[in-house]
Amino acid sequence: MKKLIWITTLTVLFLVFILPGLLALTIKYTPANVQPPNDKTINIYWIYEASQEFVSQESNLMGIGMTIKNPNLKNKKDVTLSVYDGEGQQLRSSTLNGGSIQDGSYVKFLFEPIEDSQDKEYKFTIANPSAGAEEVLSLFYTKHLPDWIGEMVFDDEIVEGGISFVTYHKPKSKWEVINGIYSNWLSRLLSLDSQKI
Repeated sequence: MKKLIWITTLTVLFLVFILPGLLALTIKYTPANVQPPNDKTINIYWIYEASQEFVSQESNLMGIGMTIKNPNLKNKKDVTLSVYDGEGQQLRSSTLNGGSIQDGSYVKFLFEPIEDSQDKEYKFTIANPSAGAEEVLSLFYTKHLPDWIGEMVFDDEIVEGGISFVTYHKPKSKWEVINGIYSNWLSRLLSLDSQKI
């Protein structure tokens, strides 16, 4: 009976304390923020592209994620996201095929990290130039703008609001990820204890 208690205790301790750290070693990128609420959509196809200004909240910017609709899964054309610095120089580009985008799915455009990106201004454009009017992709945008999302332009006009998106960043080290997981876990555990008192 004592042996069973020891095995159960060690298994629980492993699952709670060790396994999260081991799983953290596989993490390649982390989100810097939470996606703002989705309010309305704009359609990109052919000459209609959208651009969005933003400030990177962390170093090693390596991806942008957003929710995209592919109505009736008609779009099978390439959609390209390009990232520009504050002076308009293209830094990175990422292309996905519309055939891999489900209707209303969350999509990540990943690229080589931009190392010194923290607190710097960037702009991304998203275009679907070879798609016809019946092959639109719909981007969600929000009117609930956090302070790091700037001006959005669609069809050469400024739109009230901004694309609802998340930035992804490569961690500086595996230790940083593991430390973040355990710190977060510990602070939540302590806050639960303080609520009971």
